Amino acid sequence: MHLHALQQVHHPAAQRHYAPAPQQDALALQTRTQRHVQQTALGQWSLPAPGGWAWLSVTDGVVSSPCADLASRSFLQVLHPAELAQGLNARQLPTLVRRARQDWRARYLKPRTQGAACTLASLLLADGQLCAVNSGDARIWRLRPQADGSTAWLQVSRDHTAWQQMLDDGEAQPEQAEEYASIYQGLLHCLVLDNEDDGWDSEDAPAEDWLHIWHGQAQPGDCYLLATDGLHGCLSDGQLQALWQAAASPAQALQALHSAYRRAGAQDDVSLVLLELPDAV
Repeated sequence: MHLHALQQVHHPAAQRHYAPAPQQDALALQTRTQRHVQQTALGQWSLPAPGGWAWLSVTDGVVSSPCADLASRSFLQVLHPAELAQGLNARQLPTLVRRARQDWRARYLKPRTQGAACTLASLLLADGQLCAVNSGDARIWRLRPQADGSTAWLQVSRDHTAWQQMLDDGEAQPEQAEEYASIYQGLLHCLVLDNEDDGWDSEDAPAEDWLHIWHGQAQPGDCYLLATDGLHGCLSDGQLQALWQAAASPAQALQALHSAYRRAGAQDDVSLVLLELPDAV
């Protein structure tokens, strides 16, 4: 089992003569033996995850909020503690995120950071069980190989956007995306440094609107791809799937997605993390 990650900050040509904008994305890779919380202008990592345990997350600072880079980096530093939490099981992930949001506010909410915000996608694998959670529009896909050589994509996250809400309510159809989606991509929920009362004090409390939760079981050959919206903001589902299908291996497919993002002249940072399960789990 391996983790692969790519991260790049977007510097448009118009900004080349000025100080570059801070990197708003951050990512975390945690295994039984290693922990990395990264926020780099250009970085690439690959590491094994022995023992069937891995925890990976991406965050993206909301550009319209203050201290967006601090928001994304600091939340992952709180969520992924320095001491390796390798005894965790997958079903604990929602509780970890809820507690991290409380601790994050307690540690980082200051007058200058009031309103700082970020999106989150996080995946925990333990003992063959998986849990995926997200807040905002960072995404998680399960990529499952099929008998005919194709790959079945399943988005296990849910975009917390007005457009997704319109789809859920039947007010729009997926084929209208090109016509309407860009107008309604505003976030309905994400992680915010504020004084809001969570109203949560029990592990048995129902899922909140701001946190989407998915549970699954690992199968041999599965891959899980996490990405901030810099990827799907510039490449369609069809383009992502075609690029993946044409690659010789999952690691090469990740590189192909990243290269296509660069060629598209994306206007946002991107962080991509891939969990590659072996053919025998």
